[in-house]
Amino acid sequence: LESILGAIQRGVIVFHQCDDGSQEIIEEFCKKNQGFFCVQYPYEIAKCAMTKEEMKSKKTLSDYYNFALSFIPKGEWLIKIDADQIYDFQKLKESFKIPRTPLDVVYYFRINLHCFDSRIYLDTRNPISDESDHWLVCNNGLYFEDFVVSEKNEEIFYWEILRGNFRPFETLAPLNTWHFPRLKQNRKELARIEDYCLLSLAKEIIPNSYFKKQKIAEDMLDEQRILSLLQLKNEV
Repeated sequence: LESILGAIQRGVIVFHQCDDGSQEIIEEFCKKNQGFFCVQYPYEIAKCAMTKEEMKSKKTLSDYYNFALSFIPKGEWLIKIDADQIYDFQKLKESFKIPRTPLDVVYYFRINLHCFDSRIYLDTRNPISDESDHWLVCNNGLYFEDFVVSEKNEEIFYWEILRGNFRPFETLAPLNTWHFPRLKQNRKELARIEDYCLLSLAKEIIPNSYFKKQKIAEDMLDEQRILSLLQLKNEV
């Protein structure tokens, strides 16, 4: 949350079923930063992998996101921020200059990292991801709907997908965020060091096109900088 403040001064933070202190952190953040407010989502959300029966009885990710979207005024620009990302606020702010019309949407990509024993590692299986899941867009008729990725026997794997009145153009913003999907408490056990390499090897793993097009600045691969932002340098 602190990492976005230099670029974003207002927004809505939606949470649900917090039992790890997250709600208190969110509420304190909103008290200190008056442009933000928080709302609790009152329903249980079906996991991405679920049975058909669960999909009928629980709310889905698109329900959750549409709830959050309902607090964004029509015609306002918005960006979806996830809790497992840290931002370079200056690069994020610069990306806001990219759209030319309210129909444009700017896509962001993420570099997937993890921290083992106070070192930053890059996911070798999926070093870069989510170009279609993280974007800057104007709220013109936007809504989310569920997209079933696979269906086998009684189990469904689904995701949410954004729909609305926008016209993507083929320009990705330069990298402005570090993504730590397996630092979440419920995912830590999924992080295996054999699936990662040291961040210093990033240029050998990430497709060269990202560097040729100047989409990844050198300081985004600075391990000590990332460690300090994680506040793990002296704690792990």
